[in-house]
Amino acid sequence: MLGAGPAGLYFAILMKRADPRHEVRVFERNDPDATFGWGVVFSEGSLDELEHADHESYVAVTAACATWNPLDIRYRGTTTRVRGNAFSGIGRRRLLHVLQARARELGAELTFHHEVEGLGPYLDADLVVGADGANSLVRRELAAGVRPAVDHAPSRYAWFGADLAFPVFTYVFRETEWGLFQAHCYAYDESRSTMVLLIGDETWRLAGLDRLDEQGSLELCERVFAEDLCGHRMLSNRSLWISFPWIRCRSWHLDNVVLLGDAAHTAHWSIGSGTKLALEDAIALARAVAGHRYRLGPAFAEFELERQPAVERLQEASRVSCDYFQSLRRYFTFEPLQFAYQLMTRTPRIGHTNLTARDPDFVRRVEARFAERAGGRSAYAAPPPAFTPLRLRSVTIPNRLVFMGGPEDGAGLVISEPCAVSPEGRLTPETPVEPPPAPAGSLLCLRLGHAGRRGSCRPRRSGVDRPLPPAEAWPLVSASPIAHAPWMPAPRALDREGMERVRGDFAAAAGLAAGLGHRMLLLDFAHGSLLASFISPLANRRADEFGGGPEGRMRFPLAVAAMLRDHGADILLVLTGQTVAGSQPAYGRAYGVPYADRVRNEAGVATIAFGQIRTLDEVNTALAAGRADLCVLDR
Repeated sequence: MLGAGPAGLYFAILMKRADPRHEVRVFERNDPDATFGWGVVFSEGSLDELEHADHESYVAVTAACATWNPLDIRYRGTTTRVRGNAFSGIGRRRLLHVLQARARELGAELTFHHEVEGLGPYLDADLVVGADGANSLVRRELAAGVRPAVDHAPSRYAWFGADLAFPVFTYVFRETEWGLFQAHCYAYDESRSTMVLLIGDETWRLAGLDRLDEQGSLELCERVFAEDLCGHRMLSNRSLWISFPWIRCRSWHLDNVVLLGDAAHTAHWSIGSGTKLALEDAIALARAVAGHRYRLGPAFAEFELERQPAVERLQEASRVSCDYFQSLRRYFTFEPLQFAYQLMTRTPRIGHTNLTARDPDFVRRVEARFAERAGGRSAYAAPPPAFTPLRLRSVTIPNRLVFMGGPEDGAGLVISEPCAVSPEGRLTPETPVEPPPAPAGSLLCLRLGHAGRRGSCRPRRSGVDRPLPPAEAWPLVSASPIAHAPWMPAPRALDREGMERVRGDFAAAAGLAAGLGHRMLLLDFAHGSLLASFISPLANRRADEFGGGPEGRMRFPLAVAAMLRDHGADILLVLTGQTVAGSQPAYGRAYGVPYADRVRNEAGVATIAFGQIRTLDEVNTALAAGRADLCVLDR
């Protein structure tokens, strides 16, 4: 084992347990007591596998842990407590001592102060394990085989300690003259805590932290968090400001060498799973090696098949969590209760239903306050957010569920199939041009659009973007003479006269819709339509005032919208993809919610979230967290 962190030590323990005759040697460059950092945190259930893998070390580790259930969120002068979040904390040095003692007890040979300068001297071993952390020398030497990818988060973080024990896991958010400082704090024994500080790169520079030494950085941070320290001191142990490295490897092994833990992959510390992943790697590798009777090829294959999907899921959750903490400023208009809910549900691992099971009273207060903001009436309890009405000017939408194209039963709002504003703007010959009458007893949002360069196609049941035969086709127009796809005809660039005609078509269609009783219109600016082609630089190569930068490209679409309403949209349906035929959006569970969230909370406009939102739990989570105002339910 090259590296005596938790992964290397635990694998040594398990291999000696599997067969005491194994010769197991662990090499470490540092002192046995050396550790850069303070405490390690485990969420509920994180140590379950350790109980079955090696009960003796499990008992020793859990006995040394500090445990707590609630967590506190300190924000804008308030503290919000959320219960049902069981965590355990242990000093990193104590954890290493427990694992070192257990490894020695079983007969593993531990060698410290040993600098590994290359793999050559160790390759005659049956198995070489690279457990040498995120800056892994082993990974660098195996790069051609494991094909690592490393990129860095744009924020800065540093591990500090404090000579007080925070009573529960505590998030602290402090606004300063330089920007936002965050601290993630947890006790790891009866008198000390870890404080992981996170700031943006701009804040790091404005505060002068790029120029301060370790002591100067410590003193500045003590002043920022003086109120939270209550007279106590922060502690430093090589507490340097760094950017988090995202590490992925296509393979975790080459020949008889295998990577474990941070050497193979990293997960952002904001979900507290790095040590958990490293220990689980060790368990899976030891099980695979023993199960295949030390035939390394099939053992490595089983190890990676088991661990890589689990690690990738956790890496993705940690990336979402990291992105959330890096973009917190957009939520600083939120009330403390909604801010706390947003933080708790920042990754898909915790949703409305799960949070209700953890702390039903907290969710009751969130739901009651959500209904009060929507309707102006205070109550002890309220329905879930999905069933709270939304008022847009004179229109009241009875619930927050949106269906695309019907049916109407159960929906607060139904968005119609596209209706073209002119025959030339049809998507297919079947696209209606005349708006239908508004149905009685339901709220239908009429979708008006011009297909642009995606028009003149066969019905979608025959395939997507399949052009009509030339004899049946009609001329296409777009921002620039660029075909939507290589197999589709090139459109004609829309000239000024054509623009005026299109504006008039939209105005006429809207007027006709109003006369037919429609109360809500959706103008289609998405999915490669005519107006979308003006917005995207992939489709708009114009050299006049309707091209160039975002302001020029938006000029014509906004002129169309202004003919219908002078004060902008009441709500935006946020869609992604299909701007060009070759686009490859990252589809997945509720994939559109982050886009609706960003538009809503950076532009300050109500949004409708769209994109594989399949359950009421996902709807309630997005709404209560302030990520959207309505949700299209994918049925």
